[in-house]
Amino acid sequence: MKATRTLFAAALLLLLHSATASAQRFGVGTNALDWLALGTINAEASIAVSQKVSVHVGGELNPWTWRAGHVYSGWWVGADARYTLYNVGGILKRSTEEGDAAGAGLYGGYSIMLSEWWNLDLGVGLWGGWKRYTRYACPLCGVITEQGEKGFILPDARVAVQFIF
Repeated sequence: MKATRTLFAAALLLLLHSATASAQRFGVGTNALDWLALGTINAEASIAVSQKVSVHVGGELNPWTWRAGHVYSGWWVGADARYTLYNVGGILKRSTEEGDAAGAGLYGGYSIMLSEWWNLDLGVGLWGGWKRYTRYACPLCGVITEQGEKGFILPDARVAVQFIF
């Protein structure tokens, strides 16, 4: 509990402190919807490893007890906000598309306890938003066939094996 308070206090201080830096490599945040959903205290910190890869570490604490049982089992719902720099195509069809996309997602699913330490997490959802893209005729030719900006909605699925500790 003390470690959670320390993590939360550090994340809050970083959020409230503004400093100039030569490059953005670190980030901290909190999910406002989790705060509204029965008072779940949460924070996340991230570091950019490269232009396209970042590592995130977060934690949540809900001090309210609603029912006994394993916290990582049963039905769940979730939401997120995300940004991605993407490149798709060139495998099943010749054309490729690359760009960046930002949006939000809504998800739902079920977690099955396989043992005290292992879960199977199944979920589906949708994420949508706005993308800026360039479409090419082939992966290597560089011939642009279309470019622009537009909205999108995509299905998303989750099948994960989780180690619970």
